[in-house]
Amino acid sequence: MSKFLNIQSLIAVFWSIFHLYTAIFGAFPAFTQRGIHVSYALALAFSIFSLSKKKEGIRWKVIDAITIVTPLLIGGYLLIHTDRLTSRNWFVDSFTSLDLWLGIIFSILVFEISRRTVGNVITILAAVFVIYGFIGPNLSGLLAHRGLDLQDTVDLLFLSPQGIFGVPVGVATDYVFYFILFGAFLNISGGGQLFNDLAFRITKNAKGGPAKAAVVSSGFMGSISGSAVANVSSTGIFTIPLMKKAGYSKEDAGAIEAIASTGGQIMPPIMGAAVFIMAEMIGIPYVEIMLAAIIPAVLYYLSLLIIVHVKASKEEIQDIKEEMEKKQQKVLGRLHLLLPMALLISLIFMGFSLQRAAIWSIILIVIVSYFRKNTFMSANDILSAMEDGAKQSIHVTIPCAIAGVIVGIIGFSGLGLNFTGLIMEWSLGNIILGVVLVALGCIVLGMGMPTTSAYIMAATLLAPALQEFGIEPLAAHMFVLFFAVLSMVTPPVALAAYAAAGIAGADANRTGVNAFIIGIPAFIIPFSFVINPAVLLIGDTTQIIIQVIMILIGLIAVSLGVVGYLFTEMNIFIRGLLFVAAVLTINPELISSVTGTFLFIGTFVVQFMKLSKQRSSSFIESKVANND
Repeated sequence: MSKFLNIQSLIAVFWSIFHLYTAIFGAFPAFTQRGIHVSYALALAFSIFSLSKKKEGIRWKVIDAITIVTPLLIGGYLLIHTDRLTSRNWFVDSFTSLDLWLGIIFSILVFEISRRTVGNVITILAAVFVIYGFIGPNLSGLLAHRGLDLQDTVDLLFLSPQGIFGVPVGVATDYVFYFILFGAFLNISGGGQLFNDLAFRITKNAKGGPAKAAVVSSGFMGSISGSAVANVSSTGIFTIPLMKKAGYSKEDAGAIEAIASTGGQIMPPIMGAAVFIMAEMIGIPYVEIMLAAIIPAVLYYLSLLIIVHVKASKEEIQDIKEEMEKKQQKVLGRLHLLLPMALLISLIFMGFSLQRAAIWSIILIVIVSYFRKNTFMSANDILSAMEDGAKQSIHVTIPCAIAGVIVGIIGFSGLGLNFTGLIMEWSLGNIILGVVLVALGCIVLGMGMPTTSAYIMAATLLAPALQEFGIEPLAAHMFVLFFAVLSMVTPPVALAAYAAAGIAGADANRTGVNAFIIGIPAFIIPFSFVINPAVLLIGDTTQIIIQVIMILIGLIAVSLGVVGYLFTEMNIFIRGLLFVAAVLTINPELISSVTGTFLFIGTFVVQFMKLSKQRSSSFIESKVANND
């Protein structure tokens, strides 16, 4: 218990207790609840990412102490003044000079901790938007707006539900924190290791087993962690060394783990934080988004399994079944840890609030952990889970807070509507060109950003353009979510690939490029449901089944073309035909789909004939050699 008597652990545990208490006994008004949530996040983040770790001297320790205590004091101030601050009309009612100064200090703290935790990209971008808010009247054309002064900026960012405490932080406060806490409890109880062990057991006899284990375990774990980088760190330490031992190059091992871990953010039932924000932004219940994501997520992981299998066949990856068995622990004595996940899914479908579903599932984790001695959660384990959950939540809350700055100014200036106009203008009203522009925009916006921030930016600036083309809101937002997720493995800044490269001891840039290449089939999936939303379970059953089959054929074709192998090596012409076949099959028009399917079958025939010819030649050569 004494290990929790340090500033980091105390803040983390009290943050978790605050959320558990308000979930059970009732939350404060939204503005206050969000303010206290971000205050805890800032204090905990400053205690972890402190200056005194890098710089010697008492001065830096004093600065750290100030940055830890100040947000907590401001959170207390928001709590004390709840009635006044929640009843005022922002941009209309006046506020005190103390409100102004606290708003300035709090905003500066958000920017500084964003720089330390999230990185320079989104922090600088947010600063640019703040400047844009000030200089709006001096601009012309689509960028012009009436402008903000200092008081208006503080009102927008700190005293309104549209800035730092906007929808992204609201979702992190009301939903995401509880699901992260659920994942932390499940992991501490042994559920995380159970997923790894199940993956190893399922794939140990398969060709390219370690790589397939990476795909399966990352799908399991990514759904809970909601973070590609965290997923790489948790599963990659097991899978990457095994892939290297089996014969995969360092770069390929890292790349496979990176692209597999990235997909966890679109894998039901939990998915990543961005999906909760999506539900709030488009007003669709989370359970409907979860159902809509099932087929795209399964197709994503099927495409990875296909490409890993073909790659293993081409490169003659060796069987290391015994090594994989050594990495396993007995799973039968821990299968009861799957019960909380089953309860979570059941409660969501029964109509329980997401918060309540997560709370009851956390309680069940603690209860079922007592079923077996090897999963028993002690008081220290429970406190550790509360601490870990809070620490993980930093990496969602801080990006949401800094993204809220950008979203608030975009909303105030009307830039989102203007941006839609630009996309329509640049695409010349052509939907195909428009969709490609949006995809490129999502990747650019996602460079160096966490997925949550990337999605918020893309959903604010780019998704409305897709809807302007007549695309369903759900399909439009799922499209930008997919590309926000895939930005984690898209060069030149591929955060998940860089994390995997560190574990693999590989070159980061080459790992990023390899992850992008291996993930090419996954890039087809979002285009498929924009063309035909049947993949998102929108439409009749027959249409959904046919479209899924066509997309699966297309994914197999692309996977074969990317690796360049089917029975035997392919030439560039056959690989090109497979890419053409893939494009044709995902097109819902009958002629296109049929043509693509016949083209796909034709490549199989050609490659089989080529294999037969090679075998005949080898047989003749061996006979001649024997006669000699």
